[in-house]
Amino acid sequence: MTRTTLASLVLALAASAAAADEIQLANGRKISNAMVSSRTAEKIVVEVGSGTITLGAKEVSSINPGRTPLHEYQDKAKGVMSSTRAADFWDLAQWAKQNKLPRYVAPLCEKAVALDPNHEGARRELRHEKVGGKWLTYEEAQEAKGLKLVAGRWMTAAEVELREKKRLEAEARALAAKKEREEREKQEREARERAIAEHHDRISRQLAQLDGYFYRPSEFWPAYFRPYWWAPYLRSRRYYQDAWMYGYGGGGYGTFDLFKFIPDPFLKKK
Repeated sequence: MTRTTLASLVLALAASAAAADEIQLANGRKISNAMVSSRTAEKIVVEVGSGTITLGAKEVSSINPGRTPLHEYQDKAKGVMSSTRAADFWDLAQWAKQNKLPRYVAPLCEKAVALDPNHEGARRELRHEKVGGKWLTYEEAQEAKGLKLVAGRWMTAAEVELREKKRLEAEARALAAKKEREEREKQEREARERAIAEHHDRISRQLAQLDGYFYRPSEFWPAYFRPYWWAPYLRSRRYYQDAWMYGYGGGGYGTFDLFKFIPDPFLKKK
């Protein structure tokens, strides 16, 4: 919106307090049955039946002046607000309700009750209840009936007790499920640890049978099996060649079996 258009809009609004009923927004939407209550070059305050809307001046593309129920209410309210008759406020409250101006209904009913504490219509509209011959607010009436407000709902003592019982049962189920899950995880963890321990024991037993040891010259060199000098060659050679099965030091490497290609001088001839 240009400054010239905005300035024209502000001047048009200043011409009359009743100059608004349909507001065209820049996003294509409309606000109908409204009334501008205040305006500046930056924002426009609009009154609608249910409350107040504050708009930025740039959000409004145009305002079509006219008369709405809000304007009529203001005219009617001028002649009622100084009245001392509860019926006048009650009649205006009914008119506001019929014309979809709920924001004014409760305050008008409260004024009617202030002038006439036994005004049944205004009391009912405010959701007041008569308990023991005395008018009480809705909340006071529920408490007088022995109800309690729990999670936004009025409940009897039995309902509160049942709700608490269900809550405790749900907590117990959740706790039992948690314990079961933790126990299952513990058993799985212990099973893995046992499997690892058994694997290590098996490897240790196998290594204990060897007539030699795994030797690694450096971190850049794979470990290989060195038989003891006193070990019988025929018995130790099998481990020497199959060292890879024991996975020692990240994996041993079997040696080349020369006697697969030439006669073994250590074998006894039949």
